[in-house]
Amino acid sequence: IDTTGKEVTVTLWGEEAEKFDDSRQPVVAIKGARLSDFRGRSLSALFSSTIMVNPDIPEAFRLRAWGTASVLTKVVLTHFNRFLSTLYHIKSVNKQKYSNHISCVATVVYMRKENCLYQACPSADCNKKVIDQENGYYRCGKCNREYPNFKYRLLLSANLADFGDNQWVTCFQETAEVLLGRRAEELGQLRETAEFEEVFQKVNFTTHIFKNRVKLETYNDECRVKVTVMEVLPVNHREYSRRLISNIHKLAR
Repeated sequence: IDTTGKEVTVTLWGEEAEKFDDSRQPVVAIKGARLSDFRGRSLSALFSSTIMVNPDIPEAFRLRAWGTASVLTKVVLTHFNRFLSTLYHIKSVNKQKYSNHISCVATVVYMRKENCLYQACPSADCNKKVIDQENGYYRCGKCNREYPNFKYRLLLSANLADFGDNQWVTCFQETAEVLLGRRAEELGQLRETAEFEEVFQKVNFTTHIFKNRVKLETYNDECRVKVTVMEVLPVNHREYSRRLISNIHKLAR
């Protein structure tokens, strides 16, 4: 978030993600990040990107002054109070035929890691699964072409829980990579190793903010709720605790 009040999600990878400390709400300057318009605008740091935390430049001082003037805290709290819901409210779409967007704080309790990776068409505009021709080539039925290579894609099912309910959700490539902290290609290389299992174990019982698209679908004359994770964000536990305390005070009146 900057002084305009607009916010954007930035994904860090590897060592930068491990050493990043957001506990004091630092000012961050990033040069050379990749811009994505997939399901809303977002940024992803590359290995070639330059990342500076609390840089010694006038723009950083101005942003810090704006943030420490309680403006940033008010913006964050307003965002939490307006948009956060619970998994229980997902059930309310049962009587709605249109999609809904529900954000909630939830904990990952289980992930179906079996078959979460698949070999996909290497074409930039196609993510369809390819068929191994067992002759060194992979065939894409959509493109009607054979390729000497493929790219790994993620399609992850996860079970989330909060204090009152649990829900199965689907994470596609972008959100699955954020949740697991690894790129699909990296996971593909680790597939037959113990480290692959460790990646999933580390995510179990971690808590995040999930922005979900909830839609009622009909399959074999049966209506069911489909939940797709659109974005995964870290929880600012200090602000979230303030929100919970505020809600308790409202209930006590």
